[in-house]
Amino acid sequence: MNGVLLTVWLCAAIAAAVFAAMIVSIVTFGKSLRNCPPTSVSGKATEILWALIPIAIVLAAAAPALRTIVFVGVATTP
Repeated sequence: MNGVLLTVWLCAAIAAAVFAAMIVSIVTFGKSLRNCPPTSVSGKATEILWALIPIAIVLAAAAPALRTIVFVGVATTP
């Protein structure tokens, strides 16, 4: 099995596990035991971090790929 096929199967397994966890979570916690709102307090700082952390992850993952694309472009330019 080559590396690309292994990566595809690994991504599929991770997606299946996340989907299964989501279904279990929806079934388990979907119906509220009481008709009252949750007591957790969410602040603006939490919301900002909740948005910035995934952006940082995507940028960190994109940086090596961009560096490789630029390197390949420079190497193939006559």
